[in-house]
Amino acid sequence: MGFFHWPRRKRSRSPAKRKESVFNPGWRTLAHPRSVPGDSPESPTLEPADAIIEDEYGLPKGWESMDLDACATPALPTELGEHLHPRRLPYLPPTPSPKRAASPRPPKIAKPAQDELMDVDDPWAQQARKDARLPHGPVSAVQLFYAAKRPIPANRMASWYEAEFQKREKERLARERDLRRPSRVVPRGQPVRLLTPEWAVKLQRAMQAGQGNAVARSLAGDDLYQRDIVTCIRPMAWLNDEIINAYLGLVVHYLRQLNGNLNDRPTFHAFNTFFYSTLRDKGYQGVRRWANRAKIGGESLLNVDTVFIPVHESSHWTLLVVRPMERTIEYFDSLGSRGARQVRNVKEWLRGELGSQYKDEEWVHLPSVSSQQDNGSDCGVFLLTNAKAIAVGVEPTSIGPVHITLLRQKIVAELINGGLHGEFSPQDMKTGAVLL
Repeated sequence: MGFFHWPRRKRSRSPAKRKESVFNPGWRTLAHPRSVPGDSPESPTLEPADAIIEDEYGLPKGWESMDLDACATPALPTELGEHLHPRRLPYLPPTPSPKRAASPRPPKIAKPAQDELMDVDDPWAQQARKDARLPHGPVSAVQLFYAAKRPIPANRMASWYEAEFQKREKERLARERDLRRPSRVVPRGQPVRLLTPEWAVKLQRAMQAGQGNAVARSLAGDDLYQRDIVTCIRPMAWLNDEIINAYLGLVVHYLRQLNGNLNDRPTFHAFNTFFYSTLRDKGYQGVRRWANRAKIGGESLLNVDTVFIPVHESSHWTLLVVRPMERTIEYFDSLGSRGARQVRNVKEWLRGELGSQYKDEEWVHLPSVSSQQDNGSDCGVFLLTNAKAIAVGVEPTSIGPVHITLLRQKIVAELINGGLHGEFSPQDMKTGAVLL
């Protein structure tokens, strides 16, 4: 069964002209049958000016000069068209903003007077007072960099750097003490000069002298007997007070002669063996006049070069050396003690003598060292030898227990000689070396 085909009619259209915009008045529109906005608008009938002629079996003609938009359905110019199809708004110039009025200038503040500035309580001072009231207020680490150490208040905690500061402060003080220590030499070879055969014979005769015969005399005019020198020349014997006082007198006499010191203003002095024990037991009042009798009392003590103070405690002899001009204190103990208590007692005497001139921070306890004894009997010999070594500028540690026998003999020989002169001069005439 075949299909029936209706014959197609040939349509012919004239070439369409360029489509104009919906808003172009060139479009020919028909009147709307209804003008009520609420009713649905009806599409108007358009009458194209020219139609495109299209052959059924041929290509369309007239498309060459035609805009492609001509085939589009034209917009419907209804009452809602102006709302449905946006258009560019007309240009409106900007409205000028009103000018702002100038702000009024602040009134000038009068400059306060200098007295008023001093009365202002700044916030830093207020905070400092608050911290001071705290039981453990903060402490600034800046205090570690002050030239002089500032004390930390009792109600504050020390800085974290305090331990390091204390360590460096001790090192600095140690360097200062080393600079203030007197320079002393260590002899090469034998530090003690040997006795001549002649003096060996004299010592033998002194040991054989009668009990009532004086074998030597001190510079103070006190006689020394055989019973006195026996305590020094016999091995392992304990030196008595007479030998100690007499020999320290020889050392002071040597220093005064060496420096041309007059007796009216002595710069070298040695207290006797009772000075320290009296100071220890009775305080400064017990020895208040001792320095005046020696012509070194009061503020004139600061002009003294060296003061020797023998110390006898618990059957042991030690030596204190005070240098008022240098503000130093040395303690020599052949058993190795530092002598903190002895130095404290001597500072009490210095405080009483100098009065307002005494400043504790000026006085330095030097860490001096003595040669060590190897028994319980030679402490007195080390005391006198240390005093002589300091006087002649020899390091006290240059001698030791091996020299004790010779040192005992030389102490007695120098007492009999009446001083450190002649054959007992510390400086050798041939070599120039300084020996004990």
